[in-house]
Amino acid sequence: VQEMEHYEEALQLKSEAFGGDENHESIADILFIMGCHHQRFSHYKFAQKCYEQALRIYKVTLGYDDLSVARVLHNIGIMYHAKKDNDVALKCLRKSLSIRTTQLGETDLSVAESHCWIGKIHREKKYYKKARECFMKAHRIKVAVLGKSHLESAEVLHNVGIVCDDLGWHSQSLSCFREALLIRMANVSGAYDMAGISDVCETLDCIANVYRIKGERQKALQFFEQCLKRRVRVVSSATPSDEIQVSLLLRTYEDVIALTKKLCAEKNELSPRVGLLLAEMGTLYDQKLNKQSRALTYLQKALQVFQQKKDYKQIGVTLSLIGVIHVKKSANEKALKCFRDSLVMRKMASTENETAGIAETLHNIGNCEAREGQFQNSIESYCEALRIKKKIYPSEHISIAKTEHCIGLAKLQLGHLDEALESFESAMKIRQALLGDHLDVSFSLHSVGRIYFHQNKVDDAIACLEKALAIKLRFLPEKHMSLAETQHLLGSLYIKKNRFEPAVPLLKSALIGYKGTRECEVMKSDVLDLLGNAYAGLGETEHGILSFEHSLKIKKVVVGKDGVACANVLMEVGKLKSLKNDIDGALFAFKEVKRIQKNLYGKNHLKNAELLIQVGLIQDQLGNNQMALKCFAEALRMRRKLLDEKHRDIAEALVHAGRMHQAMGDHYKSMTFIKEAIGIYVESDGDGASQEYADACRLLGLSQHASGDSENALPSLEKCLELREYAYGAESEHWAEVAYDLGIAKFEAGFYDDAVILLDKFVLIQKSLETNDPESLSNALLNLGKIYLKKRSVDNAMVHFDEALGIRKKMSKNEIGVSEVLFQIGGVRESKKQYLESLVCYEESLKLRLSVHGEDEDTADIISRIGEVRRIRGQYDLALENFTLALDMYKNTVGEAHLSVASTYHSLGYVCDAKNDMEKAMQNHKEGLSVRKIILGGDHVKVAASLDDVAGMYQKTNEQKKALKCLREALRIRKVQLGNDDIEIGKTLFGMGIIFAAINDNKKAMECYNASFEISSHDGSNPKLEAQTLHQIGCVQAASCNYREALQNWRLALSKYREGGMRDDHYMVACTLGNIEMAENVLNSS
Repeated sequence: VQEMEHYEEALQLKSEAFGGDENHESIADILFIMGCHHQRFSHYKFAQKCYEQALRIYKVTLGYDDLSVARVLHNIGIMYHAKKDNDVALKCLRKSLSIRTTQLGETDLSVAESHCWIGKIHREKKYYKKARECFMKAHRIKVAVLGKSHLESAEVLHNVGIVCDDLGWHSQSLSCFREALLIRMANVSGAYDMAGISDVCETLDCIANVYRIKGERQKALQFFEQCLKRRVRVVSSATPSDEIQVSLLLRTYEDVIALTKKLCAEKNELSPRVGLLLAEMGTLYDQKLNKQSRALTYLQKALQVFQQKKDYKQIGVTLSLIGVIHVKKSANEKALKCFRDSLVMRKMASTENETAGIAETLHNIGNCEAREGQFQNSIESYCEALRIKKKIYPSEHISIAKTEHCIGLAKLQLGHLDEALESFESAMKIRQALLGDHLDVSFSLHSVGRIYFHQNKVDDAIACLEKALAIKLRFLPEKHMSLAETQHLLGSLYIKKNRFEPAVPLLKSALIGYKGTRECEVMKSDVLDLLGNAYAGLGETEHGILSFEHSLKIKKVVVGKDGVACANVLMEVGKLKSLKNDIDGALFAFKEVKRIQKNLYGKNHLKNAELLIQVGLIQDQLGNNQMALKCFAEALRMRRKLLDEKHRDIAEALVHAGRMHQAMGDHYKSMTFIKEAIGIYVESDGDGASQEYADACRLLGLSQHASGDSENALPSLEKCLELREYAYGAESEHWAEVAYDLGIAKFEAGFYDDAVILLDKFVLIQKSLETNDPESLSNALLNLGKIYLKKRSVDNAMVHFDEALGIRKKMSKNEIGVSEVLFQIGGVRESKKQYLESLVCYEESLKLRLSVHGEDEDTADIISRIGEVRRIRGQYDLALENFTLALDMYKNTVGEAHLSVASTYHSLGYVCDAKNDMEKAMQNHKEGLSVRKIILGGDHVKVAASLDDVAGMYQKTNEQKKALKCLREALRIRKVQLGNDDIEIGKTLFGMGIIFAAINDNKKAMECYNASFEISSHDGSNPKLEAQTLHQIGCVQAASCNYREALQNWRLALSKYREGGMRDDHYMVACTLGNIEMAENVLNSS
């Protein structure tokens, strides 16, 4: 970005220098450089703009045949090649070549460069002879100018070999490759010339492939092995290896393995070499690509080979590698099993049980045991590993230090500080001697500093941690967790020594390091407390208060706002606010401290708990849910402390607290409280069942339902209904209110018949009451209408919607309720194709909603339905306005990554399609597809539906191959999600058949149609699809002049159309009838 800003500034200065004369050569030069910059970063639109301006100026100032014109045309050609537009690219490159040849002659290197690019494009277009001719011309020029042994000559010769291979001229291709290989090998400057070695590998790979094509497997394997050896060196070199080199290496591994297997199969033997290669591939996937699942696949394959060969040593090695990967995947139990099995195998393979491999495996076992919290076991494993290492290694060996350090960590966890310190110091001594200021030394220093911290040896701890920090700062990024840990610990020690000034930047840096992870909330809170103290020590009161308040916010989330930790922080806040003369703020903080400490340490009495329950009920009536919850929670705390844990009064407080959590939408906490209360009621009620228990079951069911757990919600509500019926009867208001809750839950769970019975009974009881609840009654009627819609009983649904509408219109300030019912009625009218009436309902619903809420998701839903009705009615401009407005509203309310946004994009696509604006239609369908992919991933059926829409647009623009690609991906998704026999698979296959027929691939079209028909005829739910498929099969047969079979399929199609209720005047039926008549005429005439 900075570089481009410099170019733009230079361009502006030159334009000003030439007095606004844009047709100046030096301006064109800047524009050309800017174009090159944009092209380098694939910003082709901007690059093309710069190149076109430069080209115009060069042509005006220098003429059409100047070399600068050729240079620009050459770059434009390369750019179009990158954009896959080879025809335009070829045109530009040929024009550039013509100018260069005219101006420079046939033997200039730029002419050779043009020939190379033209040859490359010819090869991509499969014009291999033309490509070879271009590369040969380029080779002659480069040999003449640079010499035969130049790397560029070798590169062109390599390309000649590739084209000869394409032509099947294997002898000539081998000759070219061998000559290129010799040149490239001669030009490798040394063992660290990775670019040169990569080029050699490229040619070795080509030679091996030619021998493989010729069937000379042994020779092919020899060259692949040479290539493999070099590629391993490239990837494992000191310079960072990119994924391209790793991919090339993996491909070479695959080639070597495949040939090795074939050669072994000819000899009827299994080579352990295959296992070693597979293990190396697994290690590569793990260490270079960080793809642990793929790594496991290859290591497991290697393990199978070694198991067949009974190579216990390699089995042990491979199991250790698998164990390491399981550790990375946090599968500690699997890792531990692998390491233990590895240990057994290594011991079986070795004549002596004291090898480096055995020691390392024991160390890994210790690591896993430590992660499981088995610190004593881990120490035993580490000590056994250490004993072996000390026997086979020199006394100062890095592996010994690693194990001693881990022993120290385990002993620290057990609280054995002196023993841990001894281990840490021993490890540190070795690391310092062998590594100097290495990162491992900093870990040892940090661990020693921790021990000194726990032993209150402040100065010694500071000395160690300062050294550790200096090393870590050199090697670790500023947000690294290990760096934050050292800064945190050192900052706390500085504060102990009243060194506040250096403590502040350390603690700020630690805070940044901890911010990256949610697991460090407690650590962040501790750092903020320390920062608050440091600021207070420096006299920066405002900063101190902010730090403590931020800490308090975290503590409230992590440990609860009524804990002693919050009281301690509030005390510090109060002190600092009093220093600022913020008396009210200080008093409030101290009052909170008093409240917390009083509640924690004294004045506990059951009367206070009872009082709090009553206060809580009043606060509940006032709508002060949070205050009510505080009262109930405090009462619960007191009762738990003073009563038996199964006392019914505790259950009462639990129910009230759970009810408050439910009112505030925290259903998980609500269920936790109410389940505990139910447990108490069940135990204390004995064989009977109290109404307190029934009420608790109802509350539990409501929270379970609200949290989406219908499986448990239904039994809870059914239990309550049963108890209410037993206590009050099935005609009572008490029974009815639970019947309403259960009916709604049954509806949402898909039990429509049960829901209708319950809600009908509720409506009947409500209507029988002297004063009914109009809100609940109208809700029940509305939901009954929705159920009848699900059951496809539209008239019944309409009756209930109309009744609900009448009730809601009588209620005051109920615009949203009326709007909701009108929206449902509009949907019914729309389903009955009463579009004008539907539109009236939707618009009235929208007007009411906007009068209260303005823009929100539900408002956007209404606008979207209005757009859909207008689309159906052919009012495309109005529909476009509606969908555009709905889209903006969705984006503003629910964000751009939402399914409603995706659906609206597709609706816009349908409208643009109807308006013959194919470009915008395609753009909208692709946007819809993109949003669904972001939300649902690449394998969801809604993504498949989006792909259908995109495919449809490609069909309309006659881009059949692209359409086919979309449908193939849609087919793959549906097979993954729905299985191979779903009707949606049949529809997709039918669509693919249409495309194959359009591109005259009748064989594949017939395969698709037959597969589609097999699914639809077996399913039996879509006779129209069966008929359409039979019709298309007949068309394919007719195209092959097989009119007899075509006639048979068309007659079957006609039968299916009629079976599906379609009349003969329907355009599809009429088309089939016309084809039948045509086929009969042809057959009769013949």
